[in-house]
Amino acid sequence: MPPLEAAIRREIAKQHGPAVEALRQFYRNHELADPGETLSRYVSYGLILGSPPRFRFIVDREAMPPDAAALDGLTPLLSAYYTQEQVAQLYARVLPIYERHADEAGHLLRELTQLETGYMRLIPEPSPEHTYTVYVEPLVGVRSNFRIYGGRYALVIDPTREGARDDIRHSLLHFLLDPLALSHHPPIAGRKAILDVASRAPRLPTEFRQDIVALTDECLVKAVELRIQHLTDAQAEQAVTAAEADGFVLIRPIYNGLRTYEKGEDSLKAYYPQLIQKIDLNAEARRLASFQFAAAEAAPAPEQAHVEAPRQEVSELERWLLEGESQLAQKDTRLARATFERVLEKYPDVPRAQYGLAVCIIVDGEVERGRALLEQVVAELSNPGAASQGTALGAEPAAGSDTVFHADPRTLAWAHVWLGRIYEQRGLREQAGVEYRAALAVEGVPEGARMAAQRGLGAGGSRQKSP
Repeated sequence: MPPLEAAIRREIAKQHGPAVEALRQFYRNHELADPGETLSRYVSYGLILGSPPRFRFIVDREAMPPDAAALDGLTPLLSAYYTQEQVAQLYARVLPIYERHADEAGHLLRELTQLETGYMRLIPEPSPEHTYTVYVEPLVGVRSNFRIYGGRYALVIDPTREGARDDIRHSLLHFLLDPLALSHHPPIAGRKAILDVASRAPRLPTEFRQDIVALTDECLVKAVELRIQHLTDAQAEQAVTAAEADGFVLIRPIYNGLRTYEKGEDSLKAYYPQLIQKIDLNAEARRLASFQFAAAEAAPAPEQAHVEAPRQEVSELERWLLEGESQLAQKDTRLARATFERVLEKYPDVPRAQYGLAVCIIVDGEVERGRALLEQVVAELSNPGAASQGTALGAEPAAGSDTVFHADPRTLAWAHVWLGRIYEQRGLREQAGVEYRAALAVEGVPEGARMAAQRGLGAGGSRQKSP
């Protein structure tokens, strides 16, 4: 444990009293199964708070991030705790440490900003609607937290940990390049073919499998990231191939297009539209038709490897669900559809199977029927009494008994995202926004769904302008 964290933990452990106990009870009441997701909520909440001791919100309540809204009621507890436990005095003692880290992060940010804007031949123009801020917090641990709220980009990070430079560089490139990728999309011809290829990559995050704009955006960021590092040809080839193996199938043509860009005098903003339109998606799909993608990463080993976890038998239902989801991930909607229909025939009203079937149906062109299924999934999983309607993850129920299901934030969040996409494609931006915000409000929303929803909220205007 870092010395700063250890020192603060010791101080907090000594604290007692009504304000302390109220804050601890609030934390226990809002704790999630994943510690990282629990912390993520408080990071989001902290990003919208003003100065102590009142901690007034710096955004209107309707603009509050949904994951932060889930902590409603925390502010008065924080104010009482801050005053009663004299947190200002504790902060004053550790302030020199924060200031030192902030100076180091500031120097790094200035260096990277000069490097990245220089590569883009861009003269930065400050805008209150489009901002990028690095928040230095050594207590955040190894997991940096990157947020995009409309045009507000925020990175909360421990700048002393290994990989901090990479996180700042990558998030800053998103801030600089997202407007390009969201305004200028790849050709329409070949989009399905290249997404079909990408979906075969086990490591490709879910949010990129059905979204050509998101996939292109990430490939652009990764390609520029490699170009500004001035790698040798061998190193660059290795890095591009590794990115392709992870499923970022447009990185090579974008990377090669950047080589040509560097020989000219245009800014990247002026050059990018022709770069992206020149990419032959069908040709790229053919080139990668037999490409061997990297295998899925193994689950991390338990912290105490000598303790053998109890063996859990996978139920028939769970086995079928995993089979259908694997088929869907590989874009085999025919097999996936048959698998999910088999599930629902034996186990009616399982939202996870209904969601999988809905996606298959939508991809196959039956959008209205898929939408109805998704709305059914949302209705079932959003019902406060739906503890018996979520996704079955345990053993099969005994014959004649009621099937018991567990809460399923992944299915619920992605169902909202897909509904948002359907409404967005129909030009119903207000309804799409409602669905995207609902996805973000799901307790325990997975990171992939969070990113897809945030991208939907932030990119809707641009998507209306370009097919």
